[in-house]
Amino acid sequence: MPVITVNWWQGNDREARRELVSGITDVVTRVSGCPDDAVTVIVRDVDPGHWANGGRLADENRQPRSRR
Repeated sequence: MPVITVNWWQGNDREARRELVSGITDVVTRVSGCPDDAVTVIVRDVDPGHWANGGRLADENRQPRSRR
């Protein structure tokens, strides 16, 4: 009974989520051999202000960080 969690930025519509969970379920069932209804996919919409990479929030102006 696989449980897959996807964190992505807010703003993707319902059709995009539907396509995402369908594709993930297809791959998991093919690789694991489990039935579709055994696969759980949790999609979390994250505000870009709560997401960071390289020490910067995603909603901030993306300028190179100086090296320390």
